[in-house]
Amino acid sequence: MTEEKDIKRARLSMQQELRGINREVIHGLVPELDLAKLKPFFNLVANARGLYIKRLLEIAGNGKTMPTDAQVKELSLLRRSYDELLNGGHIIETAIDRGYIDVD
Repeated sequence: MTEEKDIKRARLSMQQELRGINREVIHGLVPELDLAKLKPFFNLVANARGLYIKRLLEIAGNGKTMPTDAQVKELSLLRRSYDELLNGGHIIETAIDRGYIDVD
């Protein structure tokens, strides 16, 4: 039982240390955010999503022909761009939730 408590205590200490380091480093780089600073990012994500959907529907056409290799590559690039931006949004959200970035 004591060993288990020691492990839990060590994990808690590591988590607290990591949280403090993240707060110090991230807050030093991005001290605070507000809606005005986040809005361009939101627009970027929405545009990436929209471009992907628009191109997907254009390529689908009447649904009778398969996309070409070039079209599949284009869709892949658009989707990866959207996914990367979306993941960035999740990272920002997590940083805010954990108190690494202050929000006005």
